[in-house]
Amino acid sequence: MNVSRGTTPLRLVFSRIAVIMFLVVISISCGIHKPQYTIDDYVLVPNAKEILGNKGLTAFVFENNKKILPFQQFLINLYNLQTLNQREIPFTINEDQFTLHVYDTDEMEKYINTSDFVLKNQIPDASKLGNQSDFIVLSVTNNKNEDCLNDDSLYQNIVIKYLKNLKEDYFSNDR
Repeated sequence: MNVSRGTTPLRLVFSRIAVIMFLVVISISCGIHKPQYTIDDYVLVPNAKEILGNKGLTAFVFENNKKILPFQQFLINLYNLQTLNQREIPFTINEDQFTLHVYDTDEMEKYINTSDFVLKNQIPDASKLGNQSDFIVLSVTNNKNEDCLNDDSLYQNIVIKYLKNLKEDYFSNDR
């Protein structure tokens, strides 16, 4: 009695179809990318850096111009800071006290998924000044430690106007 344990043609067809379907699913899933966004002016990103009294601050994010003076050096000159590493900078708008929180590279990677953003202005490596990050990320709190960029904040409009002016002053160093 010689019983063949070979596969029938029908089984062979189904196994080939299964393999092909598996390869198609794998190739499609590897090819799917998350949408990426271009920041034209700035974007507000909620739930960023956590500080005492806040779940997560709202971040003001804009694309860096890496051909000009590094942003931290610009802040040193503007606010007469004593150190390059100062990340909390006090300032005043209409007699109200605020603190500008400047994110370093580690905080930016931890709290802001910058891979969601596409660089609008690609700059050749030879034109870059130093090792600057692609984006600048800032948050602002008031003297009560409240998030001033949050949609519910009464300070949101004046703080955004202040940050937009700060950004434009920084970019004016390009001339």
